[in-house]
Amino acid sequence: MSTNMPRKISWKKISGLIVVAVVAAFLVNNYIHQKYPAPVSTPTNDNSVETPTVGSNPSPADSWPTSLLLPVPFTPQAPTANWDTLHNEACEEASAIMASEYFKGNRQITLAPSFVEDQISLLTKWQDDNFGYHLDTTSAETAEMIEKVYGLKTKLIENFTQDQLKDELNKKHVILISEYGRALNNPNYKSPGPIHHMLVVRGYTKNNFVTNDSGTRNGLNYAYSFNTLYSAAADWDQQTQNVDQSKKIAIIVSE
Repeated sequence: MSTNMPRKISWKKISGLIVVAVVAAFLVNNYIHQKYPAPVSTPTNDNSVETPTVGSNPSPADSWPTSLLLPVPFTPQAPTANWDTLHNEACEEASAIMASEYFKGNRQITLAPSFVEDQISLLTKWQDDNFGYHLDTTSAETAEMIEKVYGLKTKLIENFTQDQLKDELNKKHVILISEYGRALNNPNYKSPGPIHHMLVVRGYTKNNFVTNDSGTRNGLNYAYSFNTLYSAAADWDQQTQNVDQSKKIAIIVSE
């Protein structure tokens, strides 16, 4: 009786078949990629990179209050109502005194007349000694006097804007502006009003700027619009002995 016995499988042959299969697969895959290459992708602008937005930074004006009033004490330039030649022209001195007392921490609403008279004498003497005159001074000369006598800092802003004034006030700085007084149209001035005048800007409201105007005893917290302050702004000219309405200068006083 005969029986069928299974053949013995050779691992050597199996290994050879595996190698042949791998090589064949490699050759077929290589052929396919050569005949049908993969498409080249083109980068597209998907806006994945953020670009800075112009004007995205907040403006300092965004943090300003709608109104502001610095506690600057007031004095008329003729504190004893003696409107002689000296006191008719003492607006620069009165403005400087008010600014100085504010930075000294004086929180009186109005300054004592005797104190103001002493300070006016001090300032006019300093001007005579250093300038040779005192009745009218330019913005630059007034700023120099404030620095030298009171030890404060000053800077001049030409062609000032409304926002510049508000910015300085929000920094707790006091502003002095030289004006063609008659263009201010203040009904409290003795007619026709001063040719050269200087006042203190101490705050603002929604529509106006608040001043201490030493040209009148009613000058405490006197309001002017920006357009009035700017259009009337005029610096003193020593050569012509008159105001120059083309020069719009604000004196910024700080510690």
